[in-house]
Amino acid sequence: MASSFDNDPRWLLVQRIVASSGFVNSNRLSTFLLYVSRQSLAGEGASLNERSIGEAVFERSPDYDPRDDNIVRSHASRLRGRLEEYFAAEGAHEQLRVSIPRGSYAPVFEALDSVPHGANGRLAGDRSEFVVEHPAPSTSSTGGGARLSKAAIIFLLLSVVAILAALPFVYRRFHPTLSQTASHKLWSQMFRSDQETIIVPADSSLVIARLMVGHQVGLPDYAGGQYRQDPNCTRPCDLRMVQTVEGLRYTSMSDLEFAVKVTHLPEAILNRTEVRYARDLQLKDFKESNLILAGSQEADPWLSAISGQMNFLVHDDPSVGSLRVENRQPKVGEQAEYSYDSHDPQHRGLATIAFLPNLGGTGSVLVVQGFSLAGTQAAAEFVTSEKDLDALLPAYSGNSAKLPHFEILLSTVEINGMATHAVPLAWHVYP
Repeated sequence: MASSFDNDPRWLLVQRIVASSGFVNSNRLSTFLLYVSRQSLAGEGASLNERSIGEAVFERSPDYDPRDDNIVRSHASRLRGRLEEYFAAEGAHEQLRVSIPRGSYAPVFEALDSVPHGANGRLAGDRSEFVVEHPAPSTSSTGGGARLSKAAIIFLLLSVVAILAALPFVYRRFHPTLSQTASHKLWSQMFRSDQETIIVPADSSLVIARLMVGHQVGLPDYAGGQYRQDPNCTRPCDLRMVQTVEGLRYTSMSDLEFAVKVTHLPEAILNRTEVRYARDLQLKDFKESNLILAGSQEADPWLSAISGQMNFLVHDDPSVGSLRVENRQPKVGEQAEYSYDSHDPQHRGLATIAFLPNLGGTGSVLVVQGFSLAGTQAAAEFVTSEKDLDALLPAYSGNSAKLPHFEILLSTVEINGMATHAVPLAWHVYP
């Protein structure tokens, strides 16, 4: 199909875009743009919809429900932002522009300054010629001047409001003291303009299914989807019900609240960030991206891919032993194990925070986890609280030293499903 428009300037533009620095390391966005552009240039733009893109680009089954799976919508939003970035930087010299209007998945190509007298050149995705949009007749100079004056005043007022709203973020980013705190360094390393950041809430459907089948799901079966196609019950269970539950996309409100809070941090770079369900991760994400994961291995088997790097290892599978946190290299005064009892009358809980290199050594992975939702929430609140992290790591505030990777073991008290303020039990900082 591509051979019919290999020399089409619109297709050549798309090829340059996917080869640019903003796309070359983002295979999904590149595939998305190539697919919708190819379909549109081939005259199939009208058939582009969320379901067809989900099947062709994201390998969803023909019966998947876009209402429960927003992967196409979220990537379309990121693609729009990434295209704007390209034309503002690397592609600023381009005379032809492409965008994907909101509410549509068909790309629109526009030529800049290619038509005289200020007219705009526009190529619809399934057209092969420019359509010139002539400017509307001008009104009288007096009326136009009055309208321009009012418009200018409104613009100035809106600009002032926008500047005032942005002041806290500007202050936070550029104040000489605040910009050198441990917490700012952490989030500046997790959010980078040259790298993707993926926030991953726990897979609560997997936890429910584990209770039904009697065992946890290993990473190979989880990553390949085998556990949903052929569920294995070690106790009496309804296989059809298990498959139904495993096909759902449930997560916890606390994980979603954490994701929202993280995206509102001053250091967050939204057009480089996405929230992705654990089931949709790939191993290459752990090699190429920054990841923020919430929940234990029971709710996210992907944690086993990085557990070898962890010192504070959470053992949360009661079928293979007691619930505990293993301290692999205890320092003086630390225990080798910290036990967790869900029936503890004092309601004591444990949680961990791990800030570690990703598998490719190109970025970082931040993991917040606990034995319960309350524990995970306590860890999330600790790591997003400037005062807690800064008080624990004062040596990295007020200077230009890079924040090293670290792990923290936290103690909490859980009451009615909520955890009190977390207190550090032990922490390790890695050179």
